[in-house]
Amino acid sequence: MRIWDCHCHARGDETGEQVLRWMDEARVDRINLFAKYPAPTDGEFRRDDVRTSIDHVAKVQTADPDRIFGLIWAEPRTPGMVDEIEYGITDKGLRGIKMIPDHWAPTDEMLFPIYEKMQALGKPIQFHSGILYGFGDSSRFCRPVLCEALVNFPGLRFSLAHISWPWVDECIAVFGRFRAAAGYQTDRCRMWIDTCRGTPDAWREEALRKAVPFCGMGHLMFGVDSTPASLAGNAPVHVAKDLAILRDVMGLSEEQTDLFFWGACEAFYAG
Repeated sequence: MRIWDCHCHARGDETGEQVLRWMDEARVDRINLFAKYPAPTDGEFRRDDVRTSIDHVAKVQTADPDRIFGLIWAEPRTPGMVDEIEYGITDKGLRGIKMIPDHWAPTDEMLFPIYEKMQALGKPIQFHSGILYGFGDSSRFCRPVLCEALVNFPGLRFSLAHISWPWVDECIAVFGRFRAAAGYQTDRCRMWIDTCRGTPDAWREEALRKAVPFCGMGHLMFGVDSTPASLAGNAPVHVAKDLAILRDVMGLSEEQTDLFFWGACEAFYAG
């Protein structure tokens, strides 16, 4: 069974060779690797920090672009962010962008130029969604319903991470909104759900039991939410737990579980 981890965070000091070795140790075939978060300096987001972050993940990706899908960390408060997205995707061959709503919401108009650029480039956005432990009180900006604004950008592909826990039902409802916008044709829906943990074990089975029949396996992507260095310690555990729920408890077929662990992410990036 092939494993595609849709949610992995670079620290900013890894080499491509290290990442591939850690992936092999974890028995992970492909990862979406988010660039290091370009944190503010003295309260300011600096374009140079974004460029450094982009150049690092792009260099890592060159070790094996078929296995490592690098993504830009896009912070909309950074001057020149749209141009940096253009640089990262067009010049460096990166595959999309990662965003965490942090005292800005997906509904904010300052995001619209980024959406328009990603729409024009034909590349996806992977959003954090759900309660956020690391960015102060910004969970109030990470409610999945706020991403309904993306319905105004037809063709733009995006995913919401963590099944938006604890707002799982709201996340699934937003998926329904985008499926409706696609004429109720699931294969034309432009939203995917990144199921990386966020849902604790006590809620995991319930979340998957809701998401699977409503969304279908082709729009549910497996993720670990790790760093490359810690992938070997985390990925096999998450694979085994999810496989036990999907196959042994829910009785899904091998074809369905293959979509979850590989095919859904492949479709997300294929467009």
